[in-house]
Amino acid sequence: MSTILIVDDEVAVRRRLRSTLAPLGHLVLEAATAEEAVRCFEEADASLDLLIADVHLPLGASGVRVALELRSLIPSLRIILTSGFPPSLWDDQDAAEWSEIPSDSAATLNKPFSAADLLAGCGKTRLRPWRIKHNH
Repeated sequence: MSTILIVDDEVAVRRRLRSTLAPLGHLVLEAATAEEAVRCFEEADASLDLLIADVHLPLGASGVRVALELRSLIPSLRIILTSGFPPSLWDDQDAAEWSEIPSDSAATLNKPFSAADLLAGCGKTRLRPWRIKHNH
């Protein structure tokens, strides 16, 4: 089972992501803000495999900066950033920082996206969301 942290201020987005990923056997954690995301990570008793974060978070926070902070603690963390805007329209700092993350472990999804788009994004990060690990 993979542990996935979803960071998005929209409850409907978090619910939709959970409803897609949890039935596949993943542990899904949720946060509405960057601060909650860090706290959720610190309180979690499991390491994270995938971060799905909105680029634009409340209070001027950035999903890119959350991703970089968590990636510094977990170098193998896979990342999907979501946004209503393509990366070419992100602010300069977010775009520059995002370019530092290796593309074989990261992906972007433009909102709105389908469950199929989400699973394809997971595949781009080399996380196979449909593979459920069984403990015997």
